[in-house]
Amino acid sequence: MSEISEKAKVRILGGGIGDKPASVKPVAEPALAPVAPAASASAAKPLFLADAADGADLLDAALTMQPLAHLCATPQVQTPFVAAVAGPAGAGKTFALKRLAQEIEALTRTPDGLPRTVVARVDAADGAEPPVAFATAAYAALDQEPGGTDYSALLDESAHAGGDPLRAAKAAADRHEELVRKLEAERTQLDEVEARRARLADAILFETPGSRIDVFTRSRRGAIESRLKRFDLAGADPTASYRELVRDVAAMGPGGRLSVALRAITASGGQRRLLLWAIVAFVIGVALGMLAAGAAQSVAPGYGPVEAASGWIAANSGALRTAAGVFCALAALLLVWSLWRALSFSNLLFRGASFLNHDLRDRKRDLEARAARLNQRVTALAADAEKAAAHAEAAARRAGAKAASREPGPEFLEASHAPATAARAFLAAIGERIARGRSEAAPDRLVFLVDSLDALPPGRAVDWIEAARTAIGPGSVAVLGLDLARLVEPLGGASEARRRFEKWLQAIVNLPGRSGLDSERLMARLIATDGQPASAPIDPKIGAAMAEPLSPTETALLTALGPLAAHSARGAKRFLNAYRLARVSNAPRPAVALMLAVAFADDEARAVMQKRLASDAQELSDVDGPEALVRAVKSARAANNGPISAADARAAEAIARRYAISL
Repeated sequence: MSEISEKAKVRILGGGIGDKPASVKPVAEPALAPVAPAASASAAKPLFLADAADGADLLDAALTMQPLAHLCATPQVQTPFVAAVAGPAGAGKTFALKRLAQEIEALTRTPDGLPRTVVARVDAADGAEPPVAFATAAYAALDQEPGGTDYSALLDESAHAGGDPLRAAKAAADRHEELVRKLEAERTQLDEVEARRARLADAILFETPGSRIDVFTRSRRGAIESRLKRFDLAGADPTASYRELVRDVAAMGPGGRLSVALRAITASGGQRRLLLWAIVAFVIGVALGMLAAGAAQSVAPGYGPVEAASGWIAANSGALRTAAGVFCALAALLLVWSLWRALSFSNLLFRGASFLNHDLRDRKRDLEARAARLNQRVTALAADAEKAAAHAEAAARRAGAKAASREPGPEFLEASHAPATAARAFLAAIGERIARGRSEAAPDRLVFLVDSLDALPPGRAVDWIEAARTAIGPGSVAVLGLDLARLVEPLGGASEARRRFEKWLQAIVNLPGRSGLDSERLMARLIATDGQPASAPIDPKIGAAMAEPLSPTETALLTALGPLAAHSARGAKRFLNAYRLARVSNAPRPAVALMLAVAFADDEARAVMQKRLASDAQELSDVDGPEALVRAVKSARAANNGPISAADARAAEAIARRYAISL
């Protein structure tokens, strides 16, 4: 790169030797006329409806799921707890589970719900073992920071549960070092980009063949060299000198460029000589004009030489006027020539600056986009490195001073941990930390929503449920979506299936089947809603009814219904759970309790009650049947302070079917 004399540059660009040009201002892009946004395809009203799980709630699944949502998101639940959303194929179990998740998330924002309830969705048909599927879903749900809570420390600590703490500490330290190396590499790239942005003008001018300014400089090389030589700015390499001048001019604003154009008039010795000769010619022309006009005749006559000169001037006045005009014209020509030289030189610089600014605008946009991407990556890596450092410190504390003095355990100890074993250890560690209370960064409740069990073969589904119910730990609730009827045969018949379901499931919510569906009402609601989802408001009465203590009347009635409904301790718990869910309905509570007890009773008692409800009787009077059923009806009538109408009994029987095992 050739250096131009600083004094020569000052004559053109102004300022002192130590002055630095301001930052280059890219040429502003032309403003574009605003364009009206096109209508979004998602905002268009749908005409054809898909069989999606996020459509309109035509069967009031949200209202059906609200009692179960309260069960999942309130503290008055012993965990681990397993419930089921049961129904035949096509009953809408997937839709109901999605609505259940929405109701749970809505409850977390109310005073009645646990604020840190995390919902994890499990797909039983993805091929993973149940513990692995539960652990994967829990990790994914907690890693998304639901509710803005950071569970990274919990995940890191639980992920190494059951393993060698020193190995975990070393892995955490290695992870931190790896992130730090990546962070430093990204910062180095960012510094390089920033350095390129700082010297972008020099890079385009001197190191970028094919740019606009480079093409212009090469195509006008002869004109550039000649004009720079006129202004004593050519230096050893006129092209390099011109690029330096363009760089400085491009950094100037309108006032600076005007100053450059004015300074170019007197910037060089040739320009000053032209101006000097123009002044001399003008003065001569003015003097000759004055002589021709008779200015010298004011001298007193009689003096011989003066009188002779005056005579000569008078005789040649025409020639003097012509000479005066020639000198004045010559002065004007010299002045115009000087101005033209200054203007052409300035225009050469301004055109180069314009090309440079165009190149700067294009390259700067690319560099700014790359710098923005690098900034995002640096920010993300810095956050990850900070978390990794905290995890490494926590892992080192878990390893302890004694563990730090030895080498990590042998590899076969880690290799012996099968995926299912590691998943169970992870879930157990999370359950242990949830059970400690809210002092640690752990959720209040972990809810697993298990779908697609019906996609498995019946035998495989039975094995999956058996393994899944043992995988979850304290603080966890699992809600399974399944068809109970399709599992009866693999379980060895209805009696054995009922016994196994009573063992596995502490609560059941049955979805209505297709029989008895009000198709006219269904079609009217579908047309009215356009098939679009709408959120159902949380009903505070449901939570209040579930949390309401049992009255003395209810306590006495449930105790009297025990011989009919509960044949074991497990059956008594399930009956009480079902009653607390069913009591939120509008049916009379004594009738609801009686019908639930009948639904939990043996086949004989259920058949007698079904026969009585199918009769034309207006009241539920004494029945002929098992002694336990006769005493239960009498106790319910006493709790109701009078007879139970057949209409109330049928309404209560419909509620009881929702929360009882139906095969």
